[in-house]
Amino acid sequence: MSDAADWLTLLDRLLPFHVTVDASLRIVRLGPLLRRVAPTLREGVALLDRFAIQPEPSNPTLDAISRELENRLVILRLDDPFVQIRGGFVPDPHGDGLIFAGSLWVTELERLAQLGLAAGMLPPNDPLIDLLMTHRLMMTAQQSSQRALAAARETEIHRRLEAALAENRRLTAELEQAKGGRAG
Repeated sequence: MSDAADWLTLLDRLLPFHVTVDASLRIVRLGPLLRRVAPTLREGVALLDRFAIQPEPSNPTLDAISRELENRLVILRLDDPFVQIRGGFVPDPHGDGLIFAGSLWVTELERLAQLGLAAGMLPPNDPLIDLLMTHRLMMTAQQSSQRALAAARETEIHRRLEAALAENRRLTAELEQAKGGRAG
C-alpha cells in the first residue's frame, strides 16, 4: 500500500466525518460515516452549496477560511439531512486545499440511531464516545436511584404497617382488658 493510501485509510478511521476541499472549496473527499449519514452529499460540489459554516467566514474563499477559521472551533451544518459536524479546518498535507477534521455533533443520543449509527462505528478518539459513556453512566445511576427509592419506600411502608399492626394489637388488648373488667 502506498503512503497516500495509508494516509487516506488513517484519515477515514480517525476522522470518519471529515470533508476535504480543494483550493476552489469543492469537496474532493468525504469521510465514510459522513457519506453514510448523508448519501446525497457528493464530491465535486461546492462546500458552501451544501454546508453552512459557523462562524461564517467574511469571504467564502480558501484564504479567508484558512486565515479566519484555522485553529478555531467550527461547525459545519448540513440541512438535508440535518447533520452538524464540530471541528476545525487544517491544511491538507497532500493537496492545496483544506481538511475539515470534525466529529458528529449530536445533543441527544437518539439522533445516532436516527442516522443509522452505533457507538461501535465511531473511532475510539471520538468525543461522542465520552457522551455515550456519560449517558450510559447517567442511565445506570438513574436506574440505581429509582431502585433505591423504591426499596426505601417499600421499607417505609413495611415500617408503617408494622407500627399500625402493633398499635392494633395494643388497642385490641386494651379493648379485651376493658371488656374483661366490665364482665367481672
